[in-house]
Amino acid sequence: MRKTHLLICAVLLLFCPPGFAQQSSRGGSAKQDAPKVVETEDMKLAMKAGKLETAGKYDEALKLYAQAIDVKGPFTPFVYHNRGMLYLHRAKASQDQQSRIADLQRAIDDFQTSIRLGAASKEELNRGLEKVATRAHLEEATKLLASETHD
Repeated sequence: MRKTHLLICAVLLLFCPPGFAQQSSRGGSAKQDAPKVVETEDMKLAMKAGKLETAGKYDEALKLYAQAIDVKGPFTPFVYHNRGMLYLHRAKASQDQQSRIADLQRAIDDFQTSIRLGAASKEELNRGLEKVATRAHLEEATKLLASETHD
């Protein structure tokens, strides 16, 4: 019986998420143990740009995205992705074909840069960005551009 109990404990330790025992033993929430996010300058600028984009102030948002990119910080792959999303959204909303095509090309360039930078990084977050989100948006922008230029 004692050997079985020890085996079960060992299996539980192997399959429980890290920090599970610490969280439950303290009776605290996971938020207490969550790592603090260090906001880098490029991240702060990108977040401000995102707020401007949400408010429809695209030109101001683009200026902040450009500043964030110039910082060349660890958040840069995400900045390119976010700016690409602005171009993609603006292209979808545009009534002018030339503007749509230009924005789609910019979006594609930014998505490709995001993928390249994310793939070069050893950070798991950047690899996830490269594998999932940005590739899907790149594909969408490429299809939209193809349909715009073949009409």
